Amino acid sequence: MAKLLREIKEEQAVDSGVHDWNNVIHFFCKKRLMQDAEKALKKMRSLGHAPNAQTFHSMVTGYAAIGGKYIEVTELWGEMKSIALATSMKFDQELLDSVLYTFVRGGFFSRANEVVDMMEKGKMFIDKYKYRTLYLKYHKTLYKGKTPKIQTESQVKKREAALTLKKWLGLN
Repeated sequence: MAKLLREIKEEQAVDSGVHDWNNVIHFFCKKRLMQDAEKALKKMRSLGHAPNAQTFHSMVTGYAAIGGKYIEVTELWGEMKSIALATSMKFDQELLDSVLYTFVRGGFFSRANEVVDMMEKGKMFIDKYKYRTLYLKYHKTLYKGKTPKIQTESQVKKREAALTLKKWLGLN
């Protein structure tokens, strides 16, 4: 709502189509009809409307509600980053918090570190206690003990990302 008011104050052209499509997507996500929400998002893009922070928030919340859809959230995160780099779009704390929660729960630690960096650059509050509890609940025994002698490059990167997040959480 605050973004809409800012757009109106700055006398920018408000694209009502984006808001209409956001309502449709939000409805499908609230009803946990994610395939229909994905179709609506595709149709929105094909009609030339660019998704905004509210669109992504609805989609991430919908995926989190049905659980286990970490790959889909990762794809959305990639699109969010590219849009943030291409335009001056800023994401709010609530959206980034829900993305971070999904990544920590799913074990996508390199993506979680990216979200943490974005939130820290934006000087947003991050509830480390919540993420420490979540990490301990789902990944308590992960990467404990000695490092295996033979690891692929991707395994090394995953381990480093997990240890970086663990250190950030204060779990060393």
